[in-house]
Amino acid sequence: MQEVQEEKMPFEEMKEKLSDLRKRIMTLEWDKSHNQLNSSMEAKYAQIKTECEALQKKVDGIKAEMKEQDVKVQEAKEQDATAAAATPEAATTAVAAEQVKEEQVKEEVKSS
Repeated sequence: MQEVQEEKMPFEEMKEKLSDLRKRIMTLEWDKSHNQLNSSMEAKYAQIKTECEALQKKVDGIKAEMKEQDVKVQEAKEQDATAAAATPEAATTAVAAEQVKEEQVKEEVKSS
């Protein structure tokens, strides 16, 4: 039941829950390393650790998807820019801009 809730959980909430689980694990690991973890908590410790690992995999998967989407968006922007530069209007604008630059350089040379 808890696993179903995690799937519907927003990304930021997943990260918060992951942080909370890590804190609990660190506390339980300290208890374990100092022989202060009672036997009833060992099962809980294993459960929390398993839950943390599963949630970490989900977060990593979402991060990978987000990164992939960012790459696709960037590629689409680059393709749009290339396509815009290939249109006659863009070529005319580029030529006009180049002519303006040339005229500015000529004026600077004349005034020098």
